[in-house]
Amino acid sequence: MNFKAERIDVRTTLATLTLMLAIAGATPALAEKVTRQPAPAKPGTPGTCITRPQLEALITYALPALIDGVADKCSATLAPDSFLTRSGPGLAQRYRAESDRHWPMARSAVASMAGEELGRLGEATQKTMVSTLVGAAISEAIKPKDCPAVNEAVELLSPLPADNLGRLTAMLAILGSKDDKPGESPFPICPAPGAP
Repeated sequence: MNFKAERIDVRTTLATLTLMLAIAGATPALAEKVTRQPAPAKPGTPGTCITRPQLEALITYALPALIDGVADKCSATLAPDSFLTRSGPGLAQRYRAESDRHWPMARSAVASMAGEELGRLGEATQKTMVSTLVGAAISEAIKPKDCPAVNEAVELLSPLPADNLGRLTAMLAILGSKDDKPGESPFPICPAPGAP
């Protein structure tokens, strides 16, 4: 198994999800702002980076839509007794019960990436935008041949509480982007206070 190729697939999936969360339903000007290569700027400047807690909240908030999207995408490929087929809806519901408390921080992450224009959308529209496009991003990122591995990964991670899974996913995304050059990461993380 080629680890480097798998790393790229995971990073591509995470990058796609993060970007889709930010630009779903956006105006053309907002979409261009989010998807363009960022110019060098001070850490913490809106639109240039998000904090690790923001990324964790964004991922945790999106978990129910992520599970629903994966289950839907893989439904034609997986056996009726597969984990996603039999337990995916319950897992998504379990994560949904925890996701709303992560919305304020998740919204700040999207606003940091998209800018002030996001504030013009109502909160219900913003929530729908994030949730709806996670499913769309899954459809783009996951290929049917990947469904058995994705099913196994979801099953292995399912005992984790939503908070832990969000933190783990954020940590892996950050580790996977450590060697990125400026402008390469779709979710640049602001340096921790006191970090070089």
